[in-house]
Amino acid sequence: MTAVPKQHRAAQVKQKDGKLEIVTVDTPTPGPNEVLIKVTASGVCGSDHMAVSGLMPGVPYPMTPGHEVVGKIVSLGKNVDRNLWNDGTKVGIGWNGGTCQHCANCRQGDPTGCQNSKVTGILKDGGHQEYVVADETALVRLPDKPNMTDAELAPLLCAGNTVHEALLVSDAKPGDLVIVQGLGGLGHLALQYARAMGFEVVALTGTPGKADLAKKLGAHHVFAASEDDIAAEVKKLGGAKAAIATAPSGKAAQELIPLLSRYGTLVVVGAPFDGKPIEVSIMDLLGRRTVRGMTCGHAPENEKTAKWSSLSGIKAMVNTFPLDKAHDAYEETQTGKPQFRNVIVFD
Repeated sequence: MTAVPKQHRAAQVKQKDGKLEIVTVDTPTPGPNEVLIKVTASGVCGSDHMAVSGLMPGVPYPMTPGHEVVGKIVSLGKNVDRNLWNDGTKVGIGWNGGTCQHCANCRQGDPTGCQNSKVTGILKDGGHQEYVVADETALVRLPDKPNMTDAELAPLLCAGNTVHEALLVSDAKPGDLVIVQGLGGLGHLALQYARAMGFEVVALTGTPGKADLAKKLGAHHVFAASEDDIAAEVKKLGGAKAAIATAPSGKAAQELIPLLSRYGTLVVVGAPFDGKPIEVSIMDLLGRRTVRGMTCGHAPENEKTAKWSSLSGIKAMVNTFPLDKAHDAYEETQTGKPQFRNVIVFD
């Protein structure tokens, strides 16, 4: 087995509304059905704010955020299936911190809604540290040669999986018109997935001058709210079978509903922290349109996203930071500065 140090460094927030501080902590020993992972990359997500600010009830401070984790297993606890997991196996961890396999949702085939799961990096320590313990049911088996760096792979375990799942549940078929609203950490991945899935892709951006980048990422058409009559342009194209709302704004999401064709679906993945609702016109819904939301999936769904991304050449555009700069990476993410994802990397 790989030698494991008694202590390691972690980026930890000690109290609600605190700051990510670099501390030295004892390296835990994995318990039954757990493994210890040596982290190689940990993506910084906007949802890390839930841990730092205490927005999600029950955050057990001190807490180490991070739910887009890539690394290798270095130690296995009792009862872990050695036929599946071994010392050196490359794995990931996403939002879903594991499943109990016996609650009502698990038994009904919906492990993403496990009533006993603890969110990685918010309700249990996450990946912004050199070593992290994970439940066996939370492990995402990653391609050994994924055609991308670990830093490029990490954001696929939350941002990538979320928009991939959103496109899958939209009922859009190859050749259908699909709108991707927003060209940020979620949107730049959604454009790549939508193009690879065979859709006619429309990119909507609030910032003019991004047409070349959006087309490079997969868009066939690019419209900016400040320059184009978006409703008229989309109507010319026949209306959208699906629209993926990635910007964290209820108002921006609701403006997509009239752009949908009959039986079209709006899938909301950008989570606004301002608490403002999406106002939906009943007349818009009477066109047999649907509004739904999507979160990051469970481990097997993440495995499909990672494998499919590797085969399709889809990867995140990233900026890398050492652990010492974890708070800088977090602050940049909260202000919307990165293009497109910040990732903490380890030697």
